[in-house]
Amino acid sequence: MKLRNFVAFPTVHWSHNWERQHELIFRFSEWFERAYVHQPYGLINYGFKELLVKFQEYSANKRKSAPSVLTNPVRKNFEFVNHLYIPFHYNPVFDRLNYKILSKNAAPAEESLVYAGYCNAFMLNYFQKGGFRWLDLFARRQVSDQLSSKAKEVERKAVETADLVTADSRTTVEDYFNIRPDILYLPQGVDVGRFYPTEGLEEIAKRAENFKGVIGYMGTDLVVDIPLMEGIVERCSDLLFVLIGDFKQNGLISLKKYSNVLFTGRLGYFELNKALNSIDVGLIPYLVNDRTSGVFPTKYYEYLACNKPVVTTPLPDLIDKVSGHMAVAEGVKGFVEAIYVMLEKNFEPHAPLLEAMENTWAKRMDVLAAELAKRNVLA
Repeated sequence: MKLRNFVAFPTVHWSHNWERQHELIFRFSEWFERAYVHQPYGLINYGFKELLVKFQEYSANKRKSAPSVLTNPVRKNFEFVNHLYIPFHYNPVFDRLNYKILSKNAAPAEESLVYAGYCNAFMLNYFQKGGFRWLDLFARRQVSDQLSSKAKEVERKAVETADLVTADSRTTVEDYFNIRPDILYLPQGVDVGRFYPTEGLEEIAKRAENFKGVIGYMGTDLVVDIPLMEGIVERCSDLLFVLIGDFKQNGLISLKKYSNVLFTGRLGYFELNKALNSIDVGLIPYLVNDRTSGVFPTKYYEYLACNKPVVTTPLPDLIDKVSGHMAVAEGVKGFVEAIYVMLEKNFEPHAPLLEAMENTWAKRMDVLAAELAKRNVLA
């Protein structure tokens, strides 16, 4: 079975911070003549104000479709699919209309390997017609209090329909074990060459001169334990905390009042490595709840790829990775103690990097290629 097209449905626009889905789409697209990368269509019904924001996002990303504008890597065979649709889900009339709009703008499903990081009702109709259907689960949606029962039911149908289901969390695999015991556990990976070695950022180096060490966090603050982070910053006044990303007003931005905190803002694909190579220890201070029990942070291997030790809260997919360069901690006291231990670097000089090298995206792609070879997809 030789399919000409690769059709991708990521949960975010391509210009978003580089994530697992970007990596898989970018690498997989190399095997196909054409790669069609769709805009996100959403899973949630929003109010008028939120819909206005969505329309503004559509307009902005329509302008960003040209490779010369995007900051993330783009292949020559990419075609970005942005079009108007009705952002209202799980209504039979709107779902049928949206499916017609999608079908008009999308490549023929039957001639395509269809990759989906999620499915709403009208997307499911297209997904089910795919020449080969791959569902990649990187969020534990069955326990989400933001999603309706209809949204969860659609995902269950997608899981049952897909030719291949992958998940980055063992908890997500367990959620669907009764209907799909063959889900492939595919944890996060890393492109080591992108992160190591490189020079650091001069701005961070200058600020760090008056501190005993530099502690870093990158990403969003949607699932960050804000009180935990504030407690750590207060207790470690001799350390500089570098926070990389765009943060909410009621989130990590609240730490601006501390003199030992430096915000870099969002850094692009080609800048992030410099910031991470400027820190001494990477943090994953996530809340521990049903939502984060299905999270395997991409940043874990990215910290390691910069040869940096890590301190994390006890997330299910990370607790078995404790080592001399990785500590699981709870509470302010536990984190502070672990941070200072990691600053002493009592581990083999390149131990973090070596772990990252065993978990590259290239190795993950080898696993996926083997799965597709079994199914005669790339023949």
